[in-house]
Amino acid sequence: MRCSCQVCGTYMTQSEGLEKGCVCPNCLTRCKQCLGTDSVVPRDQLKQAAMLFLMKARKEEEGADEADERDPYRD
Repeated sequence: MRCSCQVCGTYMTQSEGLEKGCVCPNCLTRCKQCLGTDSVVPRDQLKQAAMLFLMKARKEEEGADEADERDPYRD
């Protein structure tokens, strides 16, 4: 998996050395978050995070629908 650097925002790639993780080509920051290395998320916490994500997405979608209804230039 590839992600952006949390320090400078540059696109990171997986390191090919002995240490697993991503490395930023710009500032050389290393990251293991996207790999889940050395971290375990309890099932309940993962479920809660997923539900929160879905609720936020639904609210954003509902807000976008309301904004579209008020747009006088919409077909």
